[in-house]
Amino acid sequence: MLGAPGVGQYGTLASGALESSNVDLTQQLVGLMEGQRNYQANTQVISTNKDLTQALFNAI
Repeated sequence: MLGAPGVGQYGTLASGALESSNVDLTQQLVGLMEGQRNYQANTQVISTNKDLTQALFNAI
C-alpha cells in the first residue's frame, strides 16, 4: 500500500517523534529459541519412531 501521509486511511508523520513499537524484542527472541528447541525435540521423536518401526518390521 502506497499513499501520502494524512490522506484517507494513512497516518500522519511527526517530525522528531520517537517510534514506539509494541513488540518486545527480547520476548520474541525467547519465543523463537523455544520454538527451535521444540522443533528439535519433535524431529528426535520422529527419528526414534522411525527406528522403532524399522526394528519392529525386522523382528517380524
